[in-house]
Amino acid sequence: MRLSFNSASSKTLILCFAAVYIIWGSTYFAIVYAIQSIPPWSMSSGRFFIAGLLMLGLSLLKKEKPLSRHENIYASISGLFLIFANGIVCVAEQTVSSGIVAVIVGAMPIWIMLLGWVAFSQARPTLQKMVGSLIGLSGVVLIATDSVSTSTSSVGSSSMGMLLLMGSSFAWATGTLLQRKVTAIQSPVRFAGLQMFVGAVGAFVMAVIFEKPWQISWASVTVTSWLATLYLVVFGSMVAFTAYSWLARNVEPHLVSTYALVNPVIAVWLGWFFLKEPLSSRFFLATILVLVGLSLLLFHNHLRKVFSDLFRNVFQSVMKNPVKK
Repeated sequence: MRLSFNSASSKTLILCFAAVYIIWGSTYFAIVYAIQSIPPWSMSSGRFFIAGLLMLGLSLLKKEKPLSRHENIYASISGLFLIFANGIVCVAEQTVSSGIVAVIVGAMPIWIMLLGWVAFSQARPTLQKMVGSLIGLSGVVLIATDSVSTSTSSVGSSSMGMLLLMGSSFAWATGTLLQRKVTAIQSPVRFAGLQMFVGAVGAFVMAVIFEKPWQISWASVTVTSWLATLYLVVFGSMVAFTAYSWLARNVEPHLVSTYALVNPVIAVWLGWFFLKEPLSSRFFLATILVLVGLSLLLFHNHLRKVFSDLFRNVFQSVMKNPVKK
């Protein structure tokens, strides 16, 4: 049963939203540094292997119940899709700027809705959602064409990066829709840990095929790459993923989905400020189109009402459940 804001812990509520908004928005920035001296598939497999083991260990400490056969199957399959999608993002960031990657991946709710309708027998989208999808996808196309035409790398590598991101979006949407088939999970930490661990095994297979990890000079990996990977393991995988899972179980979906509007903005700002990634007027227009499309897709009511509900409920939760120092 989904809890209301008033019955949720105020401290947990605020921290979870902050984690999903800020940390997930910063992971695109961190990936840039992580893959500077660690090949993308090797980094992704190591990141989720460690995070998965830690999550499974945490589930044992929490004495969570073993997963059912149904939960094990869907955790494993969805984990493969989700971590594979993340690995593709790491590969794409070798040729596509982190801000562009964040905006395209931020359009994920559009892919989830369309794929759910076409392949998972979900209800036909309303006219508002279809219009929002068309607007958002037009922004994605605008970004893709702008990226290829202005890329500092070769046109071929930039085009491949954009194609990889489309594949990543499809894989993530599939994994998301698959895990929705499991409801009322009694052991959420173990479920997430198994997703990460199985996904890490799949990413390691890709690393063996394309990167041959045993030939990598691990001694030459920079401190910056190790620290970025550590950040992705602890904050990107464990903290933010767990926060998102808590929000998905306890907060109304339309409020949880606001992360899709915030993450790209944070990622674009970080890429521009720290990495000096160029921001063209065409990119600004495309980003606005994606955000407007997402707004129409995610929110049946006006955005003002959605965010006013969000902040009003957070305020009421804080007042009724003050955080003890």
